[in-house]
Amino acid sequence: MNPVIENLLTRRSIRSFQNKQIPLEDLELILKAGSYAPNGMGLQAWKFTAIQNPDILKKVDNVIRQVILSSPVENERLIERAKDPNHNFLNNAPTYIIVSHLKDSPLAMADCALALGNMMLAAHSLGIGSCWFNSLPRMTNHPLVRELLTELEIPENHNVYAAGVFGYPEGEIKPATPRREGIIKIFE
Repeated sequence: MNPVIENLLTRRSIRSFQNKQIPLEDLELILKAGSYAPNGMGLQAWKFTAIQNPDILKKVDNVIRQVILSSPVENERLIERAKDPNHNFLNNAPTYIIVSHLKDSPLAMADCALALGNMMLAAHSLGIGSCWFNSLPRMTNHPLVRELLTELEIPENHNVYAAGVFGYPEGEIKPATPRREGIIKIFE
């Protein structure tokens, strides 16, 4: 099978990681792959913020927890997780990547999704697992999150549109579930 197609078909969302950091050389390659994603009018108006510092990762986790506990959230499971001091909202991943983009751009969501998708596929090709995490993007306008973004040097005119955790998978990676019938339609 073509190696690119094989990479696409075998990538899985990983939620359990080894206590082993991604080497800087591989992280740079993953981020570079993100920068080559298709983007509206070739503007490259995104910013990629990669966090490997354990103290900053802990701070991100804590901010997510605080926002969940201080905001009206209708997801009971999420609230229970936030109340559990042992739950880690980044799944104890050693690397967290935030993709931000101009707040008012109609291209932002697609640009950021494609960039993070490229990063996830590049990571998989290097034996590194990843998982898309929606928490921070959903909270991007909360004052606590905005304060964190400022500390991370994410511009004030940016929102977070995509974020993911990255690291070496822990345990067995299960194959994909079969694809549902009827999701593909071809007119010849």
